[in-house]
Amino acid sequence: MDVLQELENARAVLMGRHFVYKSGKHGSGYINMDTVFPDLRLTRRLCELLAEPFRGEGIAVVAAPAVGGIVLAALTALALDGPSPGVAAVWADKAGDDFAFERAGFADRLAGSSVLVVEDLLTTGGSALKVCRLVEACGGAVRGLSVVCNRGGVTARQLGVPRLEALASVDFEAVDESECELCRRAVPIVENIGHGAAFKARHPEYRGGYVQLPG
Repeated sequence: MDVLQELENARAVLMGRHFVYKSGKHGSGYINMDTVFPDLRLTRRLCELLAEPFRGEGIAVVAAPAVGGIVLAALTALALDGPSPGVAAVWADKAGDDFAFERAGFADRLAGSSVLVVEDLLTTGGSALKVCRLVEACGGAVRGLSVVCNRGGVTARQLGVPRLEALASVDFEAVDESECELCRRAVPIVENIGHGAAFKARHPEYRGGYVQLPG
């Protein structure tokens, strides 16, 4: 399966615009998984591929950051279920700038378990890093991280995990707002994809203005 081609077919790959990423960095490319998730057959196949490198490794729990990671955690856990089913799926909800396993029983599931963390996209890896450390704080052992697309060249060493598997990799430059050439040129920011809306709330005066892309 050519994952990047499937993402392009689903109109998830966007180029030549001005986006704000979850990390707060800016760039001209974006992969919008919102166009993928409604296609459950494609999403299920992606989750089977996320699970594949970790089959037979005794994974008991699949964990992910909410919100986009919830469906990935659930379908990847189902894909890992074998003759002795029982792989659980949990997710960490946003808690301010951090994450927390707030749902009843989630932290208990992690304690003493071998855990696979899944994520849709890595730019800086900040969310995945937080979830990995949170799993460990709950007593779980992170066996690896499996992602749909690594768009920032993130490495396992940077995240402190034993393995990092990516179904696809792309080279999208991400820069701080202070170093953003697109901002300097006053290129309009996309507000309805990524974190443009949050940027607009903080910077309504941005001289390039804001645009919305069709859904």
